[in-house]
Amino acid sequence: MPLVSTTMYKKINLLGIVCLCWLSFAQAQNENSPYSRYGLGDLVPTQNMLNRGMGGVSAAYYDFNTINFVNPASYGRLQATTLDLGVEVSNRTLRANNPARKYSNYSPNISYIQLGFPLKKGGGWGLNLGLRPLTRINYKIGQANREYLGTPGDTFNISTIYEGNGGAYEAYVGTGVSITRDLSVGVNFGYMFGSKDYSTRKAIPDSLYYYYKSNHETTTSYGGVLLNAGIQYTARLDKKHWLRFGAYGNLKHTINARKDYVAETFEYNANSGATDTIDVAYRENDVKGKIIYPASFGAGVLFDKLGKWQIGVDYTQQKWNEYRFYGAKDSVQDAWTMKIGAQLTPSGGKSYWNFVSYRAGFSFGQDYIKVNNDLPTWTVSFGAGFPMRKPAYTNQFSVINTVFEFGRRGDNTSPVRESFFRIGIGLSLSDIWFQKYKYD
Repeated sequence: MPLVSTTMYKKINLLGIVCLCWLSFAQAQNENSPYSRYGLGDLVPTQNMLNRGMGGVSAAYYDFNTINFVNPASYGRLQATTLDLGVEVSNRTLRANNPARKYSNYSPNISYIQLGFPLKKGGGWGLNLGLRPLTRINYKIGQANREYLGTPGDTFNISTIYEGNGGAYEAYVGTGVSITRDLSVGVNFGYMFGSKDYSTRKAIPDSLYYYYKSNHETTTSYGGVLLNAGIQYTARLDKKHWLRFGAYGNLKHTINARKDYVAETFEYNANSGATDTIDVAYRENDVKGKIIYPASFGAGVLFDKLGKWQIGVDYTQQKWNEYRFYGAKDSVQDAWTMKIGAQLTPSGGKSYWNFVSYRAGFSFGQDYIKVNNDLPTWTVSFGAGFPMRKPAYTNQFSVINTVFEFGRRGDNTSPVRESFFRIGIGLSLSDIWFQKYKYD
């Protein structure tokens, strides 16, 4: 009697549990980055944990059980059904010079969840379903100054809180096809959705007269279709040495948006701490508009000694000068990144550690946010892939991919310098699903 492997059901249940946990992880975020005020927020890493361990090198990367969603052409190389989940904990430290001050925070995040599987026996055509964050907005900044309010002598200490929340996500489905043994192409069809909630609250804490607190808040929700495509080609130098090439990109997209704005007076609720509106001075609801999401592209080359080691270089560019929010440009500019990375798998002997893949990489470039000056960025990464069991005795090829990243955004001329480190774990569960078992 034909049976379906129980591993399939376990993975489906795991996928459902992770989807339910996504919202709770999002609510647990407590990052505080003032630069997330601009554009669509802070850009999150776009690669899976394996490629992040190699400094982000991913344009030309593929293997039979890894889902490289950066370049959908890699889906054509899938030979096993793979559930891939990435989680991370990040620490961010902010430093300013005038006046000198420092602030640190931690934040747990789900980096991506995806399910890829071959559509053709033996590989050559694959499909991938996924959900991942694109940007995050999270900041809360206090400021104290004196302002003139009316007649001469009417100057007061004003306490101002700038706060923002939100971010963008993409749900996508992609497919990749191997046209020949060495050439593959692919495309991702995605739906981008998200929100931006910015508020400015002011209060006069010390005065002989009572003034209500004021709040100016803009809330925007948006959504639209994204499309990106990729290509990969392998030049086989000999039986054990390959040179891989890859490129991917997307055109400029127009995203529909709706915006609400309110100017009001309020008081904090003594019990809950929430804001209670006293009077609304002005309100606009459901103002329709457009967001221009910029074009981007990436290309890279990877030298591969089959089964032993790989070293590669990627270059990416994003045309953020094209970005518009309701016709406004914002403090953004074109961004670029250079990435260099390597992977080594000893693959010899009986020791478990000879089957572990060791990775390292480095990236540097220019951030898309520009406030006064450019924001140079760099990141150093280290990672490893730990197989969960030897594939010789099972149909499973599951791997735990780990990554440690340390980097910086800004320099001594920047209004605020950010340094960060991230620890990430990717769980890649691969198996030959729907296999029929037979009894003799």
